[in-house]
Amino acid sequence: MLAAAATGAYQFIREQGCDPDRVALSAGLRLEPGLSQTAPLDLAGYCLLFEETTRQSGHAGVGLSYGRHFTPDMLGLIGFIAMASPTLGNAVENVAELFPYHQGGTMTRLVHQDDGRARLEYRIMAGGIIGRGQDAELTMGMFCNIFRHVLGQYWAPRAIWLEHRRIAAPGEYDNAFGAPVHFGMGVNAVVFDRAEMGCAMPQGNVRLLDVLRCSLTALSPAAMRQQSVPATDPLLSRIRTEIRYAMGNGVPVLSQVAETLRMPRWTLQRRLDGMGITFSALVERTRQEVAREYLARPTMPIGEIALLLGYSEISAFSRAFRKWTGVSPRLYRTARQAGGDRQTRAHAGTGQVFVPAGQEI
Repeated sequence: MLAAAATGAYQFIREQGCDPDRVALSAGLRLEPGLSQTAPLDLAGYCLLFEETTRQSGHAGVGLSYGRHFTPDMLGLIGFIAMASPTLGNAVENVAELFPYHQGGTMTRLVHQDDGRARLEYRIMAGGIIGRGQDAELTMGMFCNIFRHVLGQYWAPRAIWLEHRRIAAPGEYDNAFGAPVHFGMGVNAVVFDRAEMGCAMPQGNVRLLDVLRCSLTALSPAAMRQQSVPATDPLLSRIRTEIRYAMGNGVPVLSQVAETLRMPRWTLQRRLDGMGITFSALVERTRQEVAREYLARPTMPIGEIALLLGYSEISAFSRAFRKWTGVSPRLYRTARQAGGDRQTRAHAGTGQVFVPAGQEI
C-alpha cells in the first residue's frame, strides 16, 4: 500500500499516549514523520499498527478517531482523484475502481441497491491479516469524509456495515458516523442515497483527474493484477480467507462460509471434494498457519491468539498446538525468539522437549 494512508499517524499515536516508534516497531514498520506519501508500506504492518495502538493505549476507538479526522487530501493520490472527479458519483466510482492500486490485496466496489441506495464496499482479501477491525473502522471514516467534502461536515450515511463485532463504545460509533452501524456483515461498507451521486465536486477538474489517474496506476501497476490473478485456485483462496475471517467468532462452519460465498452448501462441499480436501482439514490447516504467524509476534498475548483462532479457552488452544507441533505455544514462541525454531521443529512430536515447571500454556 502507499504510505499516504498513514498520513499524520505518527502524531496521532503520540496523542493516544503511546510512543510512535515503539508502536511502529511492534507492527514491524518504520514510521517516520516525513515519510513520502508514495512510499510503499506493508499492509499487514499497517493494520497491526492500529491494533497495537489500541492495545498499548487501552482505547478501543482508535480506528474511529483516526478515520474521523482523515480528510480526502490526506489520502494522497486516491484522495485527490476523488476530489478532482466532476461529481460525487464519479468520485465514488473512481475510488471503487482505483483503490486496489492505492492498497493491494483489497477489494472495493460500488453496489447499487434496489431501494434507491448504494454502498461503497471495502474488504481486505490478503490472507494472514486477521486483526483488521481498526483498519475497517478507520477506512469507513475516510470514505465518509469523501462524502462530507461535498455534502458538508454534518452529512451522515444511511448505514455503516462492518465485518467484525463491536469493539468500541456505542457512543463512539455515533460520533464517527451518526448512522446505524451493523456488525458481523459480510463486508465493510458505507450505505448512502443514490440521489446524492449527482452532486458536483467543488474542486472537480477533468484534466487534472486524468493526470492523477495515470500517476496512481503507474505507481502500483501490480496491485490490480494481484486481485484478479491469484496464485492458487481462486475458490480455495476465497474459502481460506473466509475461514480466517470466521475464526474470531468461533469454529468456522461450512454452511456459514457457503452463505458468505453466495453458493449452496452442497455446491461448496462438492467443489472441495473435487479438490480432494475436507472443510474440517482446511480449517485445521488454516488454524495452524495463523497460529504460527501470530506466535511470531512477541507482543501478542497467547490468550488473544486463542480467541482469534476460535478457541474459547487457552487450554484448548494449547492442546491443539501441542498436537500439531509436539510443543506448547509458549515454548514455540520462546524457541523462535532465541533463534532455535529449527531445533524445536526437529523435536516436535518426539516428546523429548523439556519444559520447565510452570512454563506451559
